[in-house]
Amino acid sequence: MCSNGPLITVESKKTDLTVAAIPTINHVAIKNGQMTNRYHENKTKRVIGSASKISIGHPDYPSELQQLTDSPKCLYVLGRIPVGPMVAIVGSRAADPAAKRFVLGLAADLTAHGLVVISGGAEGIDTAAHQGALEAGGVTVAIIGSGFDFMYPKANASLFEKIATRGALVTEFAPEQPPTKWTFPRRNRLVAAMAGAVVVSQAGETSGALITARIAKNLGIPLGAVPGPAGDARYRGSHQLLRSGASLVESAEDVLSIVAHAGPRNQMPLPGLASHPQKTASQHVPTPEEVKILDILGSGPIHIDEIITATGLSPGKVTAAVLSLEIVGFVEDQGGKRYVKLD
Repeated sequence: MCSNGPLITVESKKTDLTVAAIPTINHVAIKNGQMTNRYHENKTKRVIGSASKISIGHPDYPSELQQLTDSPKCLYVLGRIPVGPMVAIVGSRAADPAAKRFVLGLAADLTAHGLVVISGGAEGIDTAAHQGALEAGGVTVAIIGSGFDFMYPKANASLFEKIATRGALVTEFAPEQPPTKWTFPRRNRLVAAMAGAVVVSQAGETSGALITARIAKNLGIPLGAVPGPAGDARYRGSHQLLRSGASLVESAEDVLSIVAHAGPRNQMPLPGLASHPQKTASQHVPTPEEVKILDILGSGPIHIDEIITATGLSPGKVTAAVLSLEIVGFVEDQGGKRYVKLD
């Protein structure tokens, strides 16, 4: 149950503002596919504005998220979600300097044209996108894959503080939820759904950014990709998107063209965003991975770990496929990552 209101906060000794501490993470270990943070809280080391909970129906709840079949019942927000046309920029966590420089400039140019840059707060391309927007004097939104007690990655603590001051940090996860192998793919659907367009930069063939791209495609959200050198494995995913119909992105003007020709939701300028139609089950053609999953599912709920075992697919592929099937209404989450096939 989600009720609107503030999270637990502490009083700053330096000001009379209510603030929330970012935990200092000493170590991150991966065990059984889950990142477990061993950390301690230092309530004076780093502070940002008061966090709040927003439920569906609240004026501040993004209407774009209600197009999802599994819309979060509750969002946790540090800062304030800006109103205006948004463009998502996503890509590799291990991006090279050239790719990050390009995204820094791209985000800055989009900000200068009045767009809000949204990304996932991860290292690499996500970080460059947020930084570019902030350095240009704009606002940005980071959708993170954990609760606020486990801000991740640690290296972005200072960036998160700036984002919360000039835009918003958003998560659907309760404060005590650590980052795991499934929280990041679930985060990606929110990044895609809130965007008027999605741009992918330097994505390999197994990049998590491709999950965001696929969700965007299923939702009818325009998709662009930044090309890389021929034969460069770090761009194989990006090039596959281009072969599949994504628009070529080499400049901010390319992104503006995508937005301008995408329909009423994305035309510039806009005072706010309206929802766009979701792809229905009758329009969706399942991928081979999705077919495998549908063949396994029945009227009784099956846990995602059982699906992974039965299909022989990787956890990442199963998570992406299940999210795609949820979005178009083929399957439903019965709670606890247990899924059933819908008629």
